[in-house]
Amino acid sequence: MPKKIAPEFYFIGNHPVLDFINTKIAVNGQPLDLLHDFEALLDWQVKANLLTEVERNLRKAVWTGSEEEAGIVEAARLLRDHLFILIQPGSVNEASTEASLQFVNGLLQEQITRTTLVAEGGAYSRKSRMLFRKPLDLLTPVAVSAVDFLTTHDLKLVKTCENPACVLRFYDNSKNGTRRWCSPKTCGNRMKVAAYLERQKQQQTKES
Repeated sequence: MPKKIAPEFYFIGNHPVLDFINTKIAVNGQPLDLLHDFEALLDWQVKANLLTEVERNLRKAVWTGSEEEAGIVEAARLLRDHLFILIQPGSVNEASTEASLQFVNGLLQEQITRTTLVAEGGAYSRKSRMLFRKPLDLLTPVAVSAVDFLTTHDLKLVKTCENPACVLRFYDNSKNGTRRWCSPKTCGNRMKVAAYLERQKQQQTKES
């Protein structure tokens, strides 16, 4: 029996916030949550460059098996739901938007950043890193990323892949705003093949 390979994270959104929302996908028409446990959340943050390998290993060692472990995964999923609401203004009611803003701002309120002055090559630079005192602080980098996205990007350019079986979203920064697929190599090819087969079928029907 062939080995079943679990779906990987998708980094096609052109921004960490959309990539975070894209951790909930559809497989064969059924929803699949890629943030299935604490380790998966940590892995996503490392791949999204929101957490260093050193921090991931430290948090994994300290918080795996703790009372807060399951809670942080549920909080991450809840944050994802709130961000989904915020990226589509006008499509939800005002109360939902306000609740989502409060959730994100609640994470930002707990943010503690340590800034260090560093000498490099005869010049000085500033390096900052977030401090993680409790598991919920792990979501702060995502909340900060949401502030960047929602205040500097045109939400009208957030699109959903045109493959009806795909739920992935991306920020269309193409030259003419004509991007249609999450990936031309996957959904793009599938839809082109489907369109070709449909044309062949119609042609055969006309000739019969």
